[in-house]
Amino acid sequence: MKPRRKFPWIVLILAVVAAGTFYAVTRPPPRLVLTGVVTTDEVIVGSQIQGRVQRLMAQVGDTVTNGQLLALLQSDTERADAAFYEATVRQAEASVAAARADLENDRLAFERATNLFAAHSESAQGYDAARTVYEAGQARLASLKQEVRAAAAQEDKAQVLLGYTKIVSPTNGIVDTRVTLAGEEVVPGQAIVTLINPNDLWVRADVPETYIDKLRPGETLRIALPSGAVREGTIFYRGVDAGYATQRDVSRTKRDIKTFEIRLRCNNRDRSLAVGMTAYVTLPFPP
Repeated sequence: MKPRRKFPWIVLILAVVAAGTFYAVTRPPPRLVLTGVVTTDEVIVGSQIQGRVQRLMAQVGDTVTNGQLLALLQSDTERADAAFYEATVRQAEASVAAARADLENDRLAFERATNLFAAHSESAQGYDAARTVYEAGQARLASLKQEVRAAAAQEDKAQVLLGYTKIVSPTNGIVDTRVTLAGEEVVPGQAIVTLINPNDLWVRADVPETYIDKLRPGETLRIALPSGAVREGTIFYRGVDAGYATQRDVSRTKRDIKTFEIRLRCNNRDRSLAVGMTAYVTLPFPP
């Protein structure tokens, strides 16, 4: 019976051990991966006055521009008020014009009375009467001018309220939600639609406090999407207040491990990022 040859097996085992040792030595160190979410600021577009929504011009997903009309409120009352105060202003201006003409006549009469009084051809009583009429005309004209200003202020206010019946977009963006439907009553501050800016999305992640001091604004980190796509993100915000605890001490012998928020901005020109999407942020140090 021939003895078994063990040499090849020993070589194979040594090769496996050597390969494992090489991999252990040369492999990249593990990295801490955080689970974040794509988010952005949401612009709430609402009404500044109470009224009923007459028409909605924007649908969810529509791209809108700054100043674009999004909704109309019923404006019968506001239109009537604007017309009333416009007429009031015109009437007050007409009264001012008439008072100005009367004042000119009073001025001429007072001037004649002054000259006659100086020539001793007019009594003091007649002079005083002419002066009183002239001064009263001046006061009446000043009062009517004040009425014009007050009426104009009311007209401006009515025009502003009429303008509030037109709900316009305050910025460029995409309609994310329609909160109110046509025919519904709204009150000041109530949302009608919400907008987001797809060019201003960012990734939010919570970093354990044991690592937060190693990160700085302006630092670039690797971001992986659920599809496998990878892109870089730049930290533009690092929280200064601790958030919730990721590790809570149940034995009460150690402190809780809290987290700090970071925000990373990355390129979204291809519109592949969407609000609420999961994003995996890799930190440049081991867990």
